[in-house]
Amino acid sequence: MAAAVLRNATEVNRSDLRQNQSRWLKKARGPHVLLIKANDAEEEKVILDRQYFDEIHKRLGSLVETLEIAMDRKMFNQILAAADTLEENLRLGNLHSLEDAFAED
Repeated sequence: MAAAVLRNATEVNRSDLRQNQSRWLKKARGPHVLLIKANDAEEEKVILDRQYFDEIHKRLGSLVETLEIAMDRKMFNQILAAADTLEENLRLGNLHSLEDAFAED
């Protein structure tokens, strides 16, 4: 995801952004990011679409949760043990689909 953000960046300098703000802001749609250049890299800014930001934020949250689980050795081992049991039950046909489990009679 991070690499995709960098590949889709359109660069603009501050004065051009001020003069043509509407035109430049329209370019920050979906995965297309607007990078506002500055003389000092610490002063550079990024503009991105709110929906795209929400998607990045959601994915980042999922990654953090996954890392937290993977770092909890006890929980991770329990998940691995359960996965083996689930695979065996799936092969034996002992599991039901969600549609079967929640079907209305």
